[in-house]
Amino acid sequence: MPIDYTPKRKKPNKDISGHHQLKKLSRRPKQPAIKTHAFMSGADKAAATPPHLIHRVLTKMAYGPNSDDVAHINQLPGSSDQAKVMVYIDEQLNPQNINDAACEQRISGANGFTTLNKSRQQLYQQHFRKADGDTHEWSVFTRPTREVSLATILRGIHSKRQLVEMMADFWHNHFNIFNDAFGVQPMFVHYDRDVIRPNVLGNFREMLYQVTCSTCMLIYLNNGSNRASAPNENYAREVMELHTLGADNYFGHMDWQDVPIDGQGYRSGYVEADVMEMARALTGWSFSGADWWDYQNGNIATGVFQYRDDWHDKASKRVLGENFTYSATNPQRDLNQILDLLAQHPGTNRFLAKKLCRRFISDEPDATIIEAVATTLRQNWQAPDQIKLAMETLLKSNDFLTTWGEKIKRPFERIIGALRQIQYTFEFNPNNEHSGWHFWDIFDTGHQPFYWASPNGYPDIRSHWLGTSSLMGTWKLIQRMAHRHEDYDGNKPILNQVLNDTFVGLPDTNDHTAAKLVDFWYEKIIGALPDAVTHNHLADFMASKDCTDPVVGNHNDVIDLNDNSWPDKNQDRLYDMVATIFFTPEFIDR
Repeated sequence: MPIDYTPKRKKPNKDISGHHQLKKLSRRPKQPAIKTHAFMSGADKAAATPPHLIHRVLTKMAYGPNSDDVAHINQLPGSSDQAKVMVYIDEQLNPQNINDAACEQRISGANGFTTLNKSRQQLYQQHFRKADGDTHEWSVFTRPTREVSLATILRGIHSKRQLVEMMADFWHNHFNIFNDAFGVQPMFVHYDRDVIRPNVLGNFREMLYQVTCSTCMLIYLNNGSNRASAPNENYAREVMELHTLGADNYFGHMDWQDVPIDGQGYRSGYVEADVMEMARALTGWSFSGADWWDYQNGNIATGVFQYRDDWHDKASKRVLGENFTYSATNPQRDLNQILDLLAQHPGTNRFLAKKLCRRFISDEPDATIIEAVATTLRQNWQAPDQIKLAMETLLKSNDFLTTWGEKIKRPFERIIGALRQIQYTFEFNPNNEHSGWHFWDIFDTGHQPFYWASPNGYPDIRSHWLGTSSLMGTWKLIQRMAHRHEDYDGNKPILNQVLNDTFVGLPDTNDHTAAKLVDFWYEKIIGALPDAVTHNHLADFMASKDCTDPVVGNHNDVIDLNDNSWPDKNQDRLYDMVATIFFTPEFIDR
């Protein structure tokens, strides 16, 4: 049956978990001092040991480590962790060479995904507008965007192309579209699959063009109805303020001639008049179905991009001090030339570089690395792999490799990071009612993918994500996923690997003591051993045998993990202890 995505839903009474095999993480020597930032207090954080390099890298350029990825990096060529990490970075920068078939199988038709391979026209005609212009029923209308959301969760957990997933998230936020805006829902597969994902490590100018032509953006910011008789500035403003030059380069209502010229001969920013000129250049860039006449006289709209020459303003436009003229033989020339100017502009490349460095390094990245990334973008602005080259500059920098804790994970990153650690295997079939429950549980954290209503995208600074509601919503979801090995109906499929990971990592049952279980799981999740205070708190809990009247036992007593009988509930205590580690400030760091 189709998923009911309405907020009124019955919450499950049972928790989900399970088990599966993972390889044992090896102990690592203490790492050299690295830059850190205190999440709680400076004194508390100073006592914590930073994670080892492989764990740091997988937390910052991926959704977090799992045992398979750690084992993979350890077997790469190189005489040191840093050498191995460099090889891994090169692998991730070339995702076409990574076999991700197992992950893609999870989002195939065999698992209930029916819209992800539909063409743009099929999405429009089968999910948006019928031949007479009427809309399809709501469950059909919204099915594509819900499938993209579930596929994003699955890829975050299971994809071997982790950098692609991080970059897709970055660019979706940069070119943000609220996927619950009316008309966006049925077309969101096209936006994610054809516009964002093919370009995440490609060329920014090409992605900017594809976004401009996409049905979703044309609907979301109203450019589909933009015509010379009534220019609409919505998209034009966001192109300059959010997508290219950035608000820092806005000079307000200043006369364009007074905008200073930089050392490379460009006007250093834009003014209000530039926004209006840009709006004029965008007139006529529309899609089939944006006009009433597209459904009249036997016409059937297709939803594909449509340039409407009779809507286009054919007068000359002046943007950033340069004039652009209409050509009857090449009618889209004026806007394309403006997009060229914006894509190569130093201000655009600095704006993009700062956002990339903020995403992957620090809330306040150093000016030197920003300039290095901006220079790479600028020098390669026409290269098909421009963004890949810029990310190589960023990911191989000391700023990326040696910085830790200067950012925190946002809720979705915490959730996916936890589910990667326990290798959560829920199928997320769109026809499964429980998939909808996951969707709304993530919604309650404030960080449901593609659900930020305004065009500026989800905030990327720690202060926004430290509210109680966001933290509690995230923790409750992780606790349920990490706790038990039952599904919502009380069956016992393998939905997480907590118990089996423990047997693999600590095969000698004599090692199943509170002290060793805490150290094993803490190091696996955090990438370093806990400090004495944290260790003792967790071990006290793990050694509390009676669930009805818990009394702390000896940290070195052996715990029978094959027994989950009342009142000790040994397996349940293990699940709860693991979930508690996901609640620590150290897990939130990245």
